[in-house]
Amino acid sequence: MISSTRNKAARISAIALLVICITILYYRTDHFHITIHILFREMYFLPIFLGGFWFGMYGGVGTSLFVTLLYLPYVLALPEGISGHNFGNVTQIIIFNVFGLFLGLLRERELRRQQQLRETESLAAMGKAISCIAHDMKTPLMAIGGFVQQVKRKITDDALARKLDFTFEQVQRLEVLVGDMLAFAKPLNLQYQQGRINHLLEEIVMISGEKAARHGVTIRTELQENMAVTEYDKNRLHQALLNLVNNALEASPKGSEVIIRNQHLGSDIIVEISDSGSGISEDLFDDIFTPFVTTKKEGTGLGLSIVKKIIDAHGGSINVTENSDKGVTFRITVPVKLHKDI
Repeated sequence: MISSTRNKAARISAIALLVICITILYYRTDHFHITIHILFREMYFLPIFLGGFWFGMYGGVGTSLFVTLLYLPYVLALPEGISGHNFGNVTQIIIFNVFGLFLGLLRERELRRQQQLRETESLAAMGKAISCIAHDMKTPLMAIGGFVQQVKRKITDDALARKLDFTFEQVQRLEVLVGDMLAFAKPLNLQYQQGRINHLLEEIVMISGEKAARHGVTIRTELQENMAVTEYDKNRLHQALLNLVNNALEASPKGSEVIIRNQHLGSDIIVEISDSGSGISEDLFDDIFTPFVTTKKEGTGLGLSIVKKIIDAHGGSINVTENSDKGVTFRITVPVKLHKDI
């Protein structure tokens, strides 16, 4: 961290020193030596290039503005006798700033592409490792769970039976974790079929009714009628939406409500699931879809990662925002891939 900060400071100092040196040469050269002035003027592109390359858009624009600040007084002080050259200098100042802006933007786009590539490679490696671990854990866990159940049937001591029940519950938790790990690791092969998102949402509400009753939470729907027919993988999208609804029910306090709404906007179908919980802490908000990041004490940290993976596979997107009063809203956007009725 310290080394990175020093490196950044050294680069900024180098850019500033280069601009100042070119400016000194510029000011110390007689303005009638136009060819030499043009040469020095073109040299300003070097620090602007370095600023954009090292620091992106802010570096490119910041350096070009610094050049403008030092170079403009000279341009304004030129005698009227060489006004044609003066016009060229003013034009060059504009070019400096445009160059700094576009170079910085191109550099930032390239850095984002490289970051996405690194993340993709990292996730691929992580998925392979997780898959191997999960497969190795699956069989022993099933065996342990079976043995615990067999032992419990032969135990008459209630205290020991309760301990075995607790052990079995922990084994089940591990089996859920292994299942999530396998779901996260293996590639998705979507099986598309035609349908309406409303039908899927109504089915999820019916399935979630018992859990909502246990938590004392009401599920309210605001579904747009006559929604477009589209193609999607019913099982996968059902898994993703049910996961979000279950999370919303668990996050919402007793007596509150979870709201499910949708709308057809342009070429997209939008589904929103809002809870009434305490929200997401700031330190986790930007990483909520990152594998193994969770707000639950007993969560695996893979649920939302799997949800995002499913939505991405459908060509859609998912994001989360804080509600104005309390809780958060997960917003899913899925493109309509079919526009005819069935």
